[in-house]
Amino acid sequence: MKTHAEKPLSSVALSAAENDSNAIIFIEYPKPESNNSEVIIQELVSHNIKHIFLVPGKLIYPFINAIDSSEIKGIVGAHETACGFMADGYARASRKFGVCLAISGPGTMNFIPAMAAAQADRIPVLYLAGGISTYHEAQGAFQDGSNSGLDELTIVKPLLNSAVEIKNGSTLKYELRRSLISLNTQRKGRAYLSMPVDIQKKKMTEHPQLKPLKPTDSYESPIDIKALEKVLKLHILGKSKVAILAGHRVNNRSDAILLHHLAEKYQIPVATTLSGKGAFSEEHALSLGVYGFAGHTRAVETINGEDVDVLIVFGCDLSQRDSLNWTPKLHGNKRLILIDEDFEKSCLHYQPDVQVFSNLNGALQHLVNAVDEHDTRLEEVKEWRKEWLQKINNLPLILKRSELPSQNINEKQYIYPGDAIKHLRQRMSSNTNVVVDSGAHRIFMAHYWQSNGCGDYHTSSSLAPMGWAVCAGIGIKLAAPENDCLVVTGDGCMLMHGMEIQTAARYGIKVIFVVMNNSAHGAMYIDTLHNRGISSGYTALPNHDWVAFAHSLGVKAARASTLDDVDAALDVAHDHDGPFLIEIEVGNDTPPNRYYADSTFEFEQRISNL
Repeated sequence: MKTHAEKPLSSVALSAAENDSNAIIFIEYPKPESNNSEVIIQELVSHNIKHIFLVPGKLIYPFINAIDSSEIKGIVGAHETACGFMADGYARASRKFGVCLAISGPGTMNFIPAMAAAQADRIPVLYLAGGISTYHEAQGAFQDGSNSGLDELTIVKPLLNSAVEIKNGSTLKYELRRSLISLNTQRKGRAYLSMPVDIQKKKMTEHPQLKPLKPTDSYESPIDIKALEKVLKLHILGKSKVAILAGHRVNNRSDAILLHHLAEKYQIPVATTLSGKGAFSEEHALSLGVYGFAGHTRAVETINGEDVDVLIVFGCDLSQRDSLNWTPKLHGNKRLILIDEDFEKSCLHYQPDVQVFSNLNGALQHLVNAVDEHDTRLEEVKEWRKEWLQKINNLPLILKRSELPSQNINEKQYIYPGDAIKHLRQRMSSNTNVVVDSGAHRIFMAHYWQSNGCGDYHTSSSLAPMGWAVCAGIGIKLAAPENDCLVVTGDGCMLMHGMEIQTAARYGIKVIFVVMNNSAHGAMYIDTLHNRGISSGYTALPNHDWVAFAHSLGVKAARASTLDDVDAALDVAHDHDGPFLIEIEVGNDTPPNRYYADSTFEFEQRISNL
């Protein structure tokens, strides 16, 4: 008999709105004889969840059986942290929430790094756990995570919006609602729900009423029309040189489309932060590129210059990396307008001139549609900004290699990382979801990879755990199977979670994993080449054979030491029906992060005078 993991995913007969995460889905609730684990899984089916990422264990057998008899497919990972990262990626690409499952105790403890990463980036994820039976508690039971043992709820609560343990089936539907209520792209919450294995098996004690379910992506915050109209009249339609800085909360396909319409309609140049990269096409005439960490020349010199009168910030926290170490130049002589649906962490350093609390998608829609295409003010403002925009376009986008200090001690000839990335961009389709890990390669990717601007660029930017992308790429591909998926990681990241490429092989998930192998923890090793930081013994790595590693896990692979090798490997990867790993031998060249390095020095000078 085939296991669930080996069976093909059964078709989901929910409605014609199957692929619309905003659709209201009508389902038939579980029959009265359903057990509590089946109730939970069917509730996830009603939210159009297609995959759950899990590590199996005896304490979750009822959950696994419920998954096995549902339309949801269980994806077995090698490690619970990786399953949490997969769920994180699934949420980003699906615009729903991700779900992962493990036993309580050790499984829950392994969820914690993933919980922290999702909390830092505000990604909605549900963490399910199965605990020891209630009649085993308070007696020193094996793997007891309850409040009589490890007390894991107290441990995980700081990272979550909701953490509950269900020990009474009569409260299930209320606790389940409490867990799910914040799991959408507006509230961006995370929830942990644990249930003892004996309660999982019990029959549902109350039959819920048949009701249409609320759409996952409904507006949770209002649209402040009055404030938006004021911004439109005084600034966007006024004789002001206006620029936009887009953050991660508008880095999705729906908001990106509206942002392009807004920029084109009023001729406003757009920069993104690193976490917002993907919200605006960097091939567009109005693109300034990335501002902040790994920033582009055009973005930094325009926003920090004297010409911008108004900077409108959409969905961005203006954190250290987003703001070039909180540079005063970002505000300077310009008006700073913050439009956001989330002010929990926004703008902690700066004092904006205007703060608008408004649903971002609704705000963008209103600003796009508020003025008729034939309004004479449009032509006037476009003409007024024309000369300024031409001046901006004369600025280069990327830094040239010659502008960066060189200190590469490798004797062998390696590929320059920027050249490899530009080559990958040329060869990958325009709709590729690119998923980027943490390290020196993150800087090269942000600077040299030109985003298509449709919410297609994904990275864990706030906590930035190493190896995140290897796992998240699997979740992203499953959430958006129609798009190509490219994961760019490093050898240090592979040592963290490279094992998960076997998960992609096990399920035949077509992801191209590119390992930038520089035999080092690159960002820190490059510091040692410039006699900064610590000795190289702590940052150099053995030159592992990642091709052999991939082959041992059932993943086809190739090595590239020239750009022609990269081409040949991509040809095979595109034709291969499954995951493929390309190991690219790169040097430890200085990353294109000159502006951030300068801002770090300037920040240290500012605080030295305090």
